[in-house]
Amino acid sequence: MSFEDKFDEDLVGEEPVKSKTPMSKIPSAGKKITLYFMSTIGPGEKKEKLTVNDGNCVDDLKQTLGNLYGLDPNDFHLSSGGVTMDENSALKEYHVNDGDDILLIPASTAG
Repeated sequence: MSFEDKFDEDLVGEEPVKSKTPMSKIPSAGKKITLYFMSTIGPGEKKEKLTVNDGNCVDDLKQTLGNLYGLDPNDFHLSSGGVTMDENSALKEYHVNDGDDILLIPASTAG
């Protein structure tokens, strides 16, 4: 009997090992696009490049950008093509394309 034969015998009847790695939160609907986010808040303009799933909710994106820029997500809105994005909408509802610019604008000036 070889080592491999003995090993296979030990596995007979045992349950498969379950992974402890959490499932991904990335929505299955949507595609990955690269966007440029420009903050008009504070002194000087800051621009960051992020690859995001266009199925993500705008509110989730605001949380990430708030962490990136050191801002409270309640203090700014996102704007694309002159349209202020609704926090409860998916990013793809605004027909953003790979390479588009998205502005972070202060909540007090958003319409």
